[in-house]
Amino acid sequence: MESENTGGISFFSANILYMAIMLLFVTVGYVAQNWDFNYGILITEFLLIALPTLIYVKARGAAIKSELRFNSLSLVDALLVIVAFVAAYFVAVFINLLGQILISMLGRLIVPDIPFATDPAEYIMLLFIIAGSAGICEEILFRGFILRAYEKLGMWPNIIITALLFSILHLNIQNILAPFFLGIILGFVVYKTNSIFAGILGHFINNAISVTWGYVIMNLPFYEDMNIEQVQEGMTTQSLIGAVILFGIILPLAGTIMVICLKAISDRHPEMTANRADVRFINIIKSIRLSWPLLISLLIFIGMMTMEISLIVSGKPFINL
Repeated sequence: MESENTGGISFFSANILYMAIMLLFVTVGYVAQNWDFNYGILITEFLLIALPTLIYVKARGAAIKSELRFNSLSLVDALLVIVAFVAAYFVAVFINLLGQILISMLGRLIVPDIPFATDPAEYIMLLFIIAGSAGICEEILFRGFILRAYEKLGMWPNIIITALLFSILHLNIQNILAPFFLGIILGFVVYKTNSIFAGILGHFINNAISVTWGYVIMNLPFYEDMNIEQVQEGMTTQSLIGAVILFGIILPLAGTIMVICLKAISDRHPEMTANRADVRFINIIKSIRLSWPLLISLLIFIGMMTMEISLIVSGKPFINL
């Protein structure tokens, strides 16, 4: 059965690459980030995600520029992407909070080992590490390689499955809904503009807002003397409900702005219509022979999530997952 897509990038090659990166992520990436968070993130993003993807594309004989959509992004599209993802951030946080409320009913949520900037120099450094490196490297893999490999599924199935794989690779059940939602929006803007730079820019904006929020909060007077245990005590179901109400007030405006911008992007590129799914390609996906790498990746994800849920239920304190 033929599994090739275009330019040497195939459904099976995407599955193999995803599984390999997942394995690297939970082994080398885990060790690197526990050794040093900042260097660990850079190692994970550039050496474990972006580099294997680029090497794989070249090894398959595909042209990196065309296959990964390294096409120019117009100024108007860039501005629309920026506004859309500023608005989408608030929608994503609202969605994620709903998920965290449900999980918090099982026990105590785990505070992730993510540093927050306390001075301008550290803020700029974290912008590069968390917003810049993730925006570039993760988009090369997902909206570059995988979105291309799965394109015969049709526009929306392709975008949704790619977003699902994107959220799974985060390996954090407390933060799975927001990446899935943002992954859909990222896939849409990349598909419509036919430029990976739309995804990189949108991804950067989302992460940059998170870094900025952290910087602002850490410089508030009442946060200066707070420790991890105090932060964790504040992550109760009641406080999360309060946050949902706050973001729920912002949600209608943010959602409207996001939809308007996405529609404007779509209207600017009428030639990029939703392609129909290739029935023969769907049959390829059903083949266990070609899908087993995804099954292994799913088992890894289930194992990691089982461990995380057990820590939440047992009320374990801070841990880096």
